[in-house]
Amino acid sequence: MADLLDRGTAQEYASWFRALADPTRVQIVEYLARRDRPLPVAEIVAAVGLAQSTVSQHLKVLTEARFVLVEPVGTARHYRINAPLRRLLPVRRRRRDGPPGAESLHGVLVTAVAIRAMRAADAARVLAIYQAGMDAGNASFEHTAPTWPAFDAGRLPAHRFVAVEPGDPGTVLGWVAVSAVSARAVYAGVVEHSVYVDPGARRRGVGRALLDALIAATEAAGIWTIQSGVFPENTASLALHHAAGFRTVGIRERVGRHPAQGNRWRDVVFIERRSPYIT
Repeated sequence: MADLLDRGTAQEYASWFRALADPTRVQIVEYLARRDRPLPVAEIVAAVGLAQSTVSQHLKVLTEARFVLVEPVGTARHYRINAPLRRLLPVRRRRRDGPPGAESLHGVLVTAVAIRAMRAADAARVLAIYQAGMDAGNASFEHTAPTWPAFDAGRLPAHRFVAVEPGDPGTVLGWVAVSAVSARAVYAGVVEHSVYVDPGARRRGVGRALLDALIAATEAAGIWTIQSGVFPENTASLALHHAAGFRTVGIRERVGRHPAQGNRWRDVVFIERRSPYIT
C-alpha cells in the first residue's frame, strides 16, 4: 500500500478525467489550447456549433476542474486554457527534421512523456538522476545525493512527480519535488522546488512537463508561490523556468561556497512563480 497514490491526489486526478469524459469538452479544451488567449463565449459557441446554454454548461464543468479559467473583460466573461494543465492535451507542430513521433514545441525537440506521482519504488532512479545533476557542477551546492529516507522526509508527499516513458511507467526520466520553506502558518502557501532531468532525456520537454504538473498540483492545493535558487551558469534551467512563468527576483552574490569546487564562492539567482489565480 505504501506505493499507492494518496487518496486526496487520486480524487483530484479523477475529477480531471471526469471533466474530460465528454468529447465536446475535450474539443473545447483543445480549441482554447490552440487559441491560447481569452475567448468570449460567442466565439466558442461558433467553433463548437452547439447552443450557448449547452456550451456554457460544458464551460462550467471545465472551470470547476480548473482546465479552463475565467477572466472578466469589461462586463463579459472570457475563457482561456489553464496553461499548467495544457500538456494533458498538447498542441504541437510536427518537426520534419526530427525522428518519427518527434514534435516541436517552442523550438525544442520533444517526444511524448507521461507524468505520474513519485513512488518509493522510484528511489534508485530518482537519486541517480539527482546525483548526475550534482556531478555536472551547476545544479546544487550539495555534491552527494541523500539517502531515500532523508529525501522522503524533506519533501511534501502531495507534490512529487516523475516523468516516465508512456509505454514504460517504470522508466523514470526526471523528477520534481517541493519542500516547505517554513513551519509558520503565514508561509503555508510558499514552497521551494527542485527539478532534475536525466542527461539522456534532455531536449524532450521533460523539465517543462514536470514543472507544468507541479504548478497545476500546487495551485489546486492553494499554494501561491514556488521558489528556488539557480546558479547563473545554469542558463538552460533559467530559460526553462522563465518559459514556465517564473521570474528572477534577484541575484544573491557570493552567497555560499561550493565544497566540491575548492570552496569557491558561487552566486545564486533567486526565482519564483506567484500564482495569478490565488489572491
